[in-house]
Amino acid sequence: MLTAFIVEREHLTRVEWSGGPLPPAAAWLDLAHPSRDEERLVESYLGLEVPTREDMLEIEASSRVYREGDALFMTAILLANTDTEKPEATPVSFILANGCLITIRYSDPRSVQSFMARAQRTGGYHSGATALVGLLEAIVDRTADILERLGLEVEALTREVLEHQGQKQGREFREILQNIGQRGDLNGKARESLVSLGRVLTFLLQGLADKQQPKELRGRLKTLGRDIGSLTDHASFLSNKLNFLLDATLGMINIEQNAIIKIFSVAAVVFLPPTLIASIYGMNFDLMPELDWRFGYPLAVGLMILSAIIPYWFFKRRGWL
Repeated sequence: MLTAFIVEREHLTRVEWSGGPLPPAAAWLDLAHPSRDEERLVESYLGLEVPTREDMLEIEASSRVYREGDALFMTAILLANTDTEKPEATPVSFILANGCLITIRYSDPRSVQSFMARAQRTGGYHSGATALVGLLEAIVDRTADILERLGLEVEALTREVLEHQGQKQGREFREILQNIGQRGDLNGKARESLVSLGRVLTFLLQGLADKQQPKELRGRLKTLGRDIGSLTDHASFLSNKLNFLLDATLGMINIEQNAIIKIFSVAAVVFLPPTLIASIYGMNFDLMPELDWRFGYPLAVGLMILSAIIPYWFFKRRGWL
């Protein structure tokens, strides 16, 4: 789907487009899940080729940020579906050419949708460059919200792991490990997104400097760079904390397993002497005087009980139970 925006009184105004030529003064063209015909239309409008989905998936820096003439091509990894159990890290391409911003995406990040709605209400947009900076600010704000929510969830997991009362069942530990894995996956995707945004920002700052853009715009980009740096540090902190929680949870599982093995070991030691006595008197030898003795049976039973009590008392006295 192709969505076009033009600048009217420093606002981005959405233009209803249902085919035919594009608006001559478009400031932003958004290609969401574009068809090949829509890609050709934008290519003819700008006089350049837009990256394909395969190009957007390339991981080398030279394929993600590059220049063709006066056009700047940038691809960043954005977070999508973060409110579900299957968050995604999806590539989104930004092209700045002839004063127009073109975005190409195959997902629906909430940051892009929220920026579309806000840009039509608020002002301060003069061209595709200002629209791009505003969009990047919305993306960074959304990433910060995700990391803030993730930090609260990690704190809750910390309390659940370290401050629980009594013993947890195996099912509860499995749920905790699953939650830690999901948060770690989301945090890893957020770090990947921030790294790619930092690369895009550095390239864009240099590109706008060459185009003699206003200092105010470059100042906003530098502020964004500092924000991305602090968010990257916070994501690294959360990663370390999640690793600690994973180790702590595995340690708790080992403690619970050791307690179970300990019970079986004590039971085996307690019942070993009675089993030995019962085995001795269960042998079928003719010359065993206790077999004909009137008190032989009570003596054997008493020895078995006493041989079980003594190891249990010894373990209890030493504090092993």
